[in-house]
Amino acid sequence: MVEPEPPAGLDPVQEGIRLFNEEYFFEAHEVLEDLWKREHGKSKLFLQGLIQICAAYHHFQNGNLIGAETLLERGAQKMRSYPPDYLGIDTATLLAHVDRDRERIGKMQRGEVDQKSLEFPRIERRIQ
Repeated sequence: MVEPEPPAGLDPVQEGIRLFNEEYFFEAHEVLEDLWKREHGKSKLFLQGLIQICAAYHHFQNGNLIGAETLLERGAQKMRSYPPDYLGIDTATLLAHVDRDRERIGKMQRGEVDQKSLEFPRIERRIQ
């Protein structure tokens, strides 16, 4: 399988965010993972966390509640050690939404809520 790459000159973080916001979580994961593989600086762990959050919502779309809950937790934990506006991303708002979704997914698994749907978060980014 060919790894998706954003067109030349396109910011891969911005492209990943665009895909995430359009609820193409698998595709967002792929674009960001390609960047993560090349990253060697302090952004690597942050990107890994964001990738795990993308994968979590993809799992949710496919009905894998355990995988979704687990990856939301892991991804959020990695991102928490960074400033709330790292890479221009409103991480505080994103992580608050992720935490609510993780809690709701847990309730879904325990049968405490009937409706198995989420209002997916949007990632807001201030271009620097």
